[in-house]
Amino acid sequence: MGWVQEIADVLGRLSFFDIIYEYQQGLYFRNGTAIEKRIKWGGEELEEIVAEEKKVIEDNGGKLKLIKDYYSGVDNMKLPKGWKKHRITGLPRHEKRYEKDKILRPGLYFNIPLYDAIVIHNKKQKVLNLGNISILTTDSEPKRLTVSCNIRYELMDLYRAFTEVDNYEKSLVDYGLSILAMHSRGRRYKEWADTNIVKEVEELVRDDLRNIATRDWGLKIHQVYVTDNVESDFNRVAHEGNIISDEGLVIKLAK
Repeated sequence: MGWVQEIADVLGRLSFFDIIYEYQQGLYFRNGTAIEKRIKWGGEELEEIVAEEKKVIEDNGGKLKLIKDYYSGVDNMKLPKGWKKHRITGLPRHEKRYEKDKILRPGLYFNIPLYDAIVIHNKKQKVLNLGNISILTTDSEPKRLTVSCNIRYELMDLYRAFTEVDNYEKSLVDYGLSILAMHSRGRRYKEWADTNIVKEVEELVRDDLRNIATRDWGLKIHQVYVTDNVESDFNRVAHEGNIISDEGLVIKLAK
């Protein structure tokens, strides 16, 4: 009976539905391709849709008259462009109820296990620590500075973030450090004591990030913060033998 238990365990791990909450976005993959699903409107948007439908119903004589005419084969209802009739009641349905999008909104979504897959990511604002870089100043006697930076960002378009860039958060860190290094070089030591210069660096990094991360990756960059810029001693030391990297890989150094 072991195989029976194995099948039961597999079935128990299968999920036939997913719930997306208001602080999340989702993608619906079918056979490996992100497909469009009907938009689940909510909040003020849904209230506006319902209000417009009620007005059209009233302008056409009311709900009871429209249902009676529908089942009697009478078709005198004037519908706005793009609107349709409900298949059962014959009442007007707003065109927005038929709109589709690849980005899933809050709601309940059913899927077929092994054939469908729903990817869900948090869209709340997040502060990302980029770590730090080491640069040399342009003084006659160059000093080495360590500059660290944080980014406050928000996921706006999960489809682009998921399909246009590999691991969007890690890529944001790596690209952010590259841009920070580019705008930090070519400055004298005393410039970093000027808050206006630090602000300029923050704005330059923010604007360059928006050119790629916002336009192509669907990430909204709210602000960049230079959290520290201090003189530091940094020596690269090479030696014979093996080094264990952060990823656990063994790096062999040449003798």
